Amino acid sequence: MPRSLGCFASSSKDFAIRALLMVDKGSGVSYLDLARGALDSLVSMVEEKSSSAGSLLSCDSNGDVVEISDGDSDYLISWHAQTQQIWVASPVSGSVRFVYDADQGLWCEQRSGRELFAFVRQEICEIFC
Repeated sequence: MPRSLGCFASSSKDFAIRALLMVDKGSGVSYLDLARGALDSLVSMVEEKSSSAGSLLSCDSNGDVVEISDGDSDYLISWHAQTQQIWVASPVSGSVRFVYDADQGLWCEQRSGRELFAFVRQEICEIFC
């Protein structure tokens, strides 16, 4: 097919509910809102790049999981409430976890400091181009 595109489990329900309701200090925005906003933005970014390049790439979301596929490769991005992280499952990088950095207002990978959107953009091009 041609390519053309320029868990941590809680033992308590209570813990999961608290994780969903925790608020970014001073902003009044919950981590759930931040994560869903990030996932929605990622879907928009991929759909825009896909349509502008005439790609056969599909991007589906159910609110908590985004699946990007070209029929050959799959790329998953999901929100994990218990850890307050966004996880990326990539055929290139494996499993990569991002946490929200309130000081920067960005989702960053803890080990390398990579920013979520830049990471996904680079990987999408590497996988689907």
